[in-house]
Amino acid sequence: MAVSTDCHKAQQDFPKVLILKPISFIAHVGEQHYASNKFTFLKAYDSSLPLHQFLSTHSPSIKAILASVGTPITADILQLLPEVGVVVTTSVGLNQVDLPECRRRGIKVANAGSVFSDDVADFAVGLLIDVLRKVSASDGYVRKGLWATKGDYPLGSKRIGIVGLGNIGFAVAKRLEAFGCGISYNSRKRKPHVSYPFYESNFPFPLMEDQEEQQDRTSDQNHKPQDLPQVLLLKPPPVLSFLTAHADSIQAILCSGAAPVTDDLLQLLPSVRLVVTASAGTNHIDLEACHRRGISVTNAGNVFSDDGADAAVGLLIDVLRKITASDRYVRQGLWVNEGDYPLGSKLRGKRVGIVGLGGIGLEIAKRLEAFGCNVLYNSRKKKAHLSYPFYSDVRQLAANSDALIICCALTDQTRHMIDKDVFLALGKEGVIVNIGRGAIVDEKEMVRCLVHGEIAGAGLDVFENEPDVPKELFELDNVVLSPHRAVFTPESFMALCELVVGNLEAFFSNSPLLSPVIDV
Repeated sequence: MAVSTDCHKAQQDFPKVLILKPISFIAHVGEQHYASNKFTFLKAYDSSLPLHQFLSTHSPSIKAILASVGTPITADILQLLPEVGVVVTTSVGLNQVDLPECRRRGIKVANAGSVFSDDVADFAVGLLIDVLRKVSASDGYVRKGLWATKGDYPLGSKRIGIVGLGNIGFAVAKRLEAFGCGISYNSRKRKPHVSYPFYESNFPFPLMEDQEEQQDRTSDQNHKPQDLPQVLLLKPPPVLSFLTAHADSIQAILCSGAAPVTDDLLQLLPSVRLVVTASAGTNHIDLEACHRRGISVTNAGNVFSDDGADAAVGLLIDVLRKITASDRYVRQGLWVNEGDYPLGSKLRGKRVGIVGLGGIGLEIAKRLEAFGCNVLYNSRKKKAHLSYPFYSDVRQLAANSDALIICCALTDQTRHMIDKDVFLALGKEGVIVNIGRGAIVDEKEMVRCLVHGEIAGAGLDVFENEPDVPKELFELDNVVLSPHRAVFTPESFMALCELVVGNLEAFFSNSPLLSPVIDV
């Protein structure tokens, strides 16, 4: 009994802090974690007294006010509290506090400082990627079953103007630099130590759109079609009679990932000496048969590296910060009726394992470093020039990672490489992002793990039997679905066209190929 009395007396001696309205972070972290043995909180919102009477009753003892963004601290309130010496707000902004009145009365004011800088910057970049690459819209398209019935979703498409280059603005700029964005800014005044272009007004920003000059590639030479090298545009299934009729004249094949180039096909085309695929992967081409027949093969090279990396990081942010799920929550009117949406998870400090550290994987790593992530990787062999930790066993990589990003090629060796053991090693808090090929992941096992909470979430651009997507995924809020659009933007398609034409021109002029996979 004496102990209880002493504790109560000690609490009475603690400084009195006024809280006018509920503060969200207290509900999440719990009052006992940060202040129960330091302050006595006087919660006006829990009192049955009218606010004016509550403040008058406790006025002599209130030394500080703790407020959030939704709690106005006005001159009228401050006049009722003559002993207040400090206002502490849990927000960065101070527009809810009457700063002139605080200055007049000598009341100190503190805000959240740079506590939110990393998380807000992550979210801002995530939203930018979401809008530019249509991530949330694509997720809805897949969930409604439209990919299978209506086909591919329209392409998403970068100079960035930042309005307000404070702590958060700097953090956003740092991340965007890693994405290769050009940055300019508007702020109250020019920052002397910053090299970004400065605009005193934000009016010029809408005018700063990238303008693509259309180059007229039309040759001034007049050629007849029969004089030009003949290239087969292959759309499956191949028509035997067509191939037979043109077999002797076809010297090159142009295909996509959806058009298999098999040994049987090549047997019908004895004059072919080049296969050009518009994809980065070559699992649809019988490379062994090409090598045996002396046929060169080119792929998309690094054309898709930037866009693939942007999409992968965007999907990771989306899953961790619940961007697409929050979008649905707001659109369904649940924010008003159900209150705040559950919190997401911080990106900084996450251990991210990259499976396949090729062109796309390296660009992903560069971006993740700008977010303060720790990068690890698995690849066919260790990269001698890189300091990232290397794991030859993908299960060991998963065991030491908070998230896995899959961006390797699909081969006989990598098919279903991400299996039950990998998911269990990744654990209940782990996230997986796949922009490689659907069959690299054991899809049935992944669905089971997601449904039963054995992994925390997934961002998926590819599927094992696309466009058919497992229906169980449509009901999960911890999954972001994209209809195989990760590497496709208007810009990447233009670059791809130039590369394809360049490879064909190089081949027919006996010049070195631009992106050889097999160079005979």
